Amino acid sequence: MKHMKRSFYLVPVLGLLLACSGSKQPSETSSEVVQEQIEAIETSVQQLDETIQSLDKEMEQTQSEIDSLLNNL
Repeated sequence: MKHMKRSFYLVPVLGLLLACSGSKQPSETSSEVVQEQIEAIETSVQQLDETIQSLDKEMEQTQSEIDSLLNNL
């Protein structure tokens, strides 16, 4: 499931970057730029994944607190 989320973010962003980088640069330079962009995207996806994991844990804790409060009623 987490890989699907990562792919969900990575594919559109990568597609946009490649579509918008239509400048007439030599292939070596454009390959280097694309590689840098891919690395930046991978870093962003990793940060998003960490944030999602953190939010999942926070939601589980909050749900647990809500359940315990409801059990005490």
